[in-house]
Amino acid sequence: MKMCSEIYKLLVIFHIAPLGASDHNSATSSTKSPISTSKGLPLNIGTLLRCGDVTERRIAFFGEAGLDCIQIAGVYENWLAPSANARAATDALFGLLEEHGMSVPSLFLSYAGQDWDHPESTVGLFPQATRSERMVATCRQMEWAARRGVRVIACHAGFVPEERNGFYDRFVADMKSLIRFAAALGQDFLFETGSETAGALARLLDDIDEPNAGINFDPANILIYGMGDPAEALAAFGDRIRGVHCKDANPPAPGTARGRETPLGKGSTDFGALLGRLLDSGFRGPLVIERELPPGPEQERDVAEAAKFLNSLLKGHKQCSK
Repeated sequence: MKMCSEIYKLLVIFHIAPLGASDHNSATSSTKSPISTSKGLPLNIGTLLRCGDVTERRIAFFGEAGLDCIQIAGVYENWLAPSANARAATDALFGLLEEHGMSVPSLFLSYAGQDWDHPESTVGLFPQATRSERMVATCRQMEWAARRGVRVIACHAGFVPEERNGFYDRFVADMKSLIRFAAALGQDFLFETGSETAGALARLLDDIDEPNAGINFDPANILIYGMGDPAEALAAFGDRIRGVHCKDANPPAPGTARGRETPLGKGSTDFGALLGRLLDSGFRGPLVIERELPPGPEQERDVAEAAKFLNSLLKGHKQCSK
């Protein structure tokens, strides 16, 4: 495929050896699929952690709280560089996670320069000023993840417009190239909900029309950005949902532009009902808790409480399904 070969050229420029078939097989052979086809419960429960925030104490804490997987984020140059230090840091990271029984089913893409006070022009892959640079960064992060058997990639697309135009068409073409590259690495590529309506994101997937493209369902983002009802979005996406962020929020208060995140189960998403519908549709995880607070005691407490909340929901669903 021409577009995939062009991205491989970019990787060569950045001194990254493309992952060959034998490398891909060895990278993934010891890693279980992040999505179980079993109808049994419970599911894998994990949390999102940035590489720089991973410590042995935190991983041990989350293990004791009942988590068994980590969605990695914050993969920047000190992890990606073709250097002995970067390779050693990566080896130490995955070695620590393995030691504590933590799998890594997915990677959430991270980019320098994202400003959440001005998300429309700085966040994700849609902004034209940074797209070329971020496409290269995306390829490098996907390659890095593939070498460790990570089979799901998730990202913020950015603020995708409601209407089709020349800028949108170029974006679709660029996303097709990235998603085909992900397919060549054996990965799914998921767009996170929130910064656009469900209709706009569903249309984007229709226009991209690649089998490994899907949705990372974050109901809190839908409320935070005032993009509708999470339950309606869930219905619109259907089986395109291949990942979930377990996060809660309240919608914007009158006169404000953004809603506010809350601990899981304390907001307005009605997360228990959403999870029940996901499970009934055949979704089998993993369930990734995201709590957007600085690393520390409050975040850790909320993640641990979220794990208890999810386990109680799963237990209740299993009993109702008997």
